[in-house]
Amino acid sequence: MAKRRRKFIQCPNCGYTFEEVNNYCPNCGQENHDLNVPVKHLVEEFFESTLHYDTKFLRTLKYLITRPGYLTEKFNLGQRASFVPPFRLYVFISIFFFTTVAVFASKNFVVSDSAGASERLKTTDPEAAARILQADSLARTRIGFTFGDTAVVASSDTTDLIINEEVDSKFRSFLKNEEQSRQRLLKNISFMMFVLMPFFGFILYLFYRSQRRNYVEHLMFSVHFHTFVFLLIMFAILLEVIFPTISTEGWVFLISTAYLFFALRYVYKESYLLTAVRLIPIGFVYLLSLAILFVTTVGISVLFS
Repeated sequence: MAKRRRKFIQCPNCGYTFEEVNNYCPNCGQENHDLNVPVKHLVEEFFESTLHYDTKFLRTLKYLITRPGYLTEKFNLGQRASFVPPFRLYVFISIFFFTTVAVFASKNFVVSDSAGASERLKTTDPEAAARILQADSLARTRIGFTFGDTAVVASSDTTDLIINEEVDSKFRSFLKNEEQSRQRLLKNISFMMFVLMPFFGFILYLFYRSQRRNYVEHLMFSVHFHTFVFLLIMFAILLEVIFPTISTEGWVFLISTAYLFFALRYVYKESYLLTAVRLIPIGFVYLLSLAILFVTTVGISVLFS
């Protein structure tokens, strides 16, 4: 829907004389739109533009959820005006996603020493407690994210390793300040996911290089896919909050995999069989990259704690 403009004859900023077609001043770039009008007109404009954006957003959301790959295909064909731009959509959804995680699922981010250490510390003398704490922190550490009954864990068995005092001190500090460490981990994971998107686009670029597509096309696929996954996980978290007895992580994995399959099939125009054959190594490389990035993120969170 075109914006209805109240145009000037001359630019109030630089004095340039407008032509009818000028929506912006060719000389200074200021918008050719008079805002010095009654408040009623500004309010009407606000609701009109908001309603228009809401309609576009709802349309984009509908196609993102119900038609895997459709938005990517439209973007690649240059048919973009009817939909929310991919990165803007991702940022908008990710804000709600990480807010949902922080409010409802942050307790699932486990930042602690080895299981059972705290219980044993209660029943020992101070010197023994110190020895147990040192042995447990060096022998087995556990930092991870649990979703339902499934855990993604960064662990280390360092009994036979000599850890320098500075790293050991940072790690102890990270374990001690559990709430602060959890928040730092959440923040770093949000950045990790932003890094993962272009990397997944590069994975697709390598697997589909025979199609001679520009990298941007693969990147837009990655943006739309991760946006859908954020929506799916957010819905699953809220579902488990409402129904604590149900477990959704298996469904999240299956739906994400199925969505990726149909999106690849729609965008890259290959047969179902060939798409399935490609999906296996693509999925493996993606999950491996996710695990490596997660462990790296934990390490950086510890070192800069």
